[in-house]
Amino acid sequence: MQVLQNLLEPCDRKTYEIKLKQAAEKLGKTVRTVQRLVKKYQEQGLSGVTEVERCDKGGYRIEDDWQDFIVKTYKEGNKGGRKMTPAQVAIRVQVRAGQLGLEKYPCHMTVYRVLNPIIERQEQKQKVRNIGWRGSRVSHQTRDGKTLDVHHSNHVWQCDHTKLDVMLVDQYGETLARPWFTKITDSYSRCIMGIHLGFDAPSSLVAALAMRHAILRKQYSSEYKLSCEWGTYGVAENLFTDGGKVNQIGKFACHGSTWV
Repeated sequence: MQVLQNLLEPCDRKTYEIKLKQAAEKLGKTVRTVQRLVKKYQEQGLSGVTEVERCDKGGYRIEDDWQDFIVKTYKEGNKGGRKMTPAQVAIRVQVRAGQLGLEKYPCHMTVYRVLNPIIERQEQKQKVRNIGWRGSRVSHQTRDGKTLDVHHSNHVWQCDHTKLDVMLVDQYGETLARPWFTKITDSYSRCIMGIHLGFDAPSSLVAALAMRHAILRKQYSSEYKLSCEWGTYGVAENLFTDGGKVNQIGKFACHGSTWV
């Protein structure tokens, strides 16, 4: 109100233009918006420029059951390595409405609005845990707030687990299950150091098997028909897991298949 009253005080055109720009900067609005506010203030007084906050601001104008269904469907669809997009959730909403015989149900834009806060929190959490490249250097940030800059190969390895979108069958064609793929990546060079493929869910044992494959030299016979040799191996100084904790690996000694 004080800013608008200041603009209404008599002055020459040049001074008014300066005061108008200063008012726009102070209010964080454009010059054109400030001019409209001045006009409303002259016509309607303070009530014309006061923003009335809706009582339902921050909420969603849909039933709680629909909101719970949307959130639950999205979270269940993104468990265990699975990926479900908001568009797929919107399709599930449409299917459920058809099953219940409802003509009115949340549209896809409403589904997006409900899920956006959840997706933003997930993205922010990921940025905090892995802050990525800083100019020409990659860095990781752990859950305890420690920042680890990667300076060279075998400085930091990353361990990631993914449930593959394929079904494996046995020699008789019987369906078994979807396999888990564990990958050890060198953070500096982005080379794949080692892998593990199996039906066991992520665990310390699975990570250890993938680490063993990463540390050892890769030797495969000609029957695998590899296009080139897999020459990556070694011992890393740090292991960055899905949990976001940095573990000191230290030095290992290998004697055949036995680790010390």
